[in-house]
Amino acid sequence: MNFQRARGILLIVGTGFAVATLTAAAQTTAPAKSPSFEVASIRQNMNPNPGWRLRFSPDGIDATDVTLQYAIREAYAVYDDRLWSGGPAWLNERRFDIEAKFDVSEFPNPTIEQRRAMLQKLLADRFKLVVHHETKDLPIYELVVAKKGPKLTESKPEEIHLSGLTGKPVCSIAQTSRAGGIELRGCSTKNLADTLTHFPVIGRTVLDKTGLTGLYTIELYWRREIPSASASASPDLSLPSIFTALKEQLGLELKPTKGPLDTIVIDHVEMPTAN
Repeated sequence: MNFQRARGILLIVGTGFAVATLTAAAQTTAPAKSPSFEVASIRQNMNPNPGWRLRFSPDGIDATDVTLQYAIREAYAVYDDRLWSGGPAWLNERRFDIEAKFDVSEFPNPTIEQRRAMLQKLLADRFKLVVHHETKDLPIYELVVAKKGPKLTESKPEEIHLSGLTGKPVCSIAQTSRAGGIELRGCSTKNLADTLTHFPVIGRTVLDKTGLTGLYTIELYWRREIPSASASASPDLSLPSIFTALKEQLGLELKPTKGPLDTIVIDHVEMPTAN
């Protein structure tokens, strides 16, 4: 957050004269310092067996075997590949170990937005990353409530997981033991929309337009046209398509339309500078 120098102005108006007195010196305060990493280590990971991990820790960030593309997505909280463009091929090929720390005595509880801003700055400093935003009108789906109303179950308190960093609810998502299914616990309909965005069968960004504000426990089963590695060799024909499943099982539906989306263009990036 940027703070500008405060200036107080006292205006005294009398007969035939006006006096303006600036009291800037008395009211000037030093600008607040934005959280930033004090130390950082970035090394290319040459392990032939990829096994990535990225997490925000209480005093920084810890990433192992991640592509730069993944780190950039996390820095900007934009996970839909359709909303990114530009950059060299190695963005999604070369992998890195990233460890960075900030002073917790100076910044005891940065928000997730501040943590992402710190990561953005780190990538700009070490990878010379430059991006810009472009708004584009693209095909999307709106997740809306179906005519017969929602069929959602609010999560019980014990089903809601709280973040160790922020203390706020964190959506828990897992594949079910039954092929073609997912379970969400302590999740909003926005979390559901974001999850649906990543399914190839959807093929578009999904925006939450339900107007629902609760946290829900959701089980959704549908027929996977292309089996995943954990699914059976052939799709379960007894299950509906994902579009029908949403309506029948959750009382929600996907409405096709077009809308403006914020996309990010990578203008410049380099291999990282030395530690």
